[in-house]
Amino acid sequence: MSFQAAHLRFAQKVQDIIHPQDLTGYFSGTLYPDSRYITKVDRAKTHTDVRIEPRKILDLTDDFDKGWQVHLWYDKLGLHHLDQIVLNRSWTPNDADNVEVWSQLTGAKLVEDLYWWQNTDWPQILPYLKFTANPHQEDPAILQNWYQHFIDFYQKQPDLQAYRQQAKFMGIDPEKIELILQSAQNLYDDQPKRELIEKVMEQVIEEFKNLLINP
Repeated sequence: MSFQAAHLRFAQKVQDIIHPQDLTGYFSGTLYPDSRYITKVDRAKTHTDVRIEPRKILDLTDDFDKGWQVHLWYDKLGLHHLDQIVLNRSWTPNDADNVEVWSQLTGAKLVEDLYWWQNTDWPQILPYLKFTANPHQEDPAILQNWYQHFIDFYQKQPDLQAYRQQAKFMGIDPEKIELILQSAQNLYDDQPKRELIEKVMEQVIEEFKNLLINP
């Protein structure tokens, strides 16, 4: 998964081709899938089992669903680029249990997220984040807490170490958090790699647009 600043900025950048009418539904739908970390809904129900072909996103009538799908496609398309930057190869299922690989890729996602935390006009997005739907009958109070956390978080001064708080909120193991943050700091200090990570979104936007036209 990418982190939430990247997801929300991507959703904002592709608004002109997705054409959402209800921005509250759209941005809240974008933020929804990773709420599984605190609602404990199975990942397949929020990610793999529900992703549709990009072209079909344009046929959706619910803007919450459009935002949800935009999130899923950024996850899918962005991972390949981060793999190549960090690993110089594609991720494989065998990497799922490799702590070193996992921490490096997640660290890259933090570096990407920090960039978009710094380079997003948040007043254009944060007012639209709120609980509007619970597709899997999640507790509304838990989802409200999910949205409020990110409203508060992205109003703060951007800081790589602040992701320790976010990871704790999401229930990530403290030892893993430290590995991720160290990997993120190493990548951030590596200017050539950092600059490549910061350019991933523009590449994904072009790929996404092509998939909408040529599924």
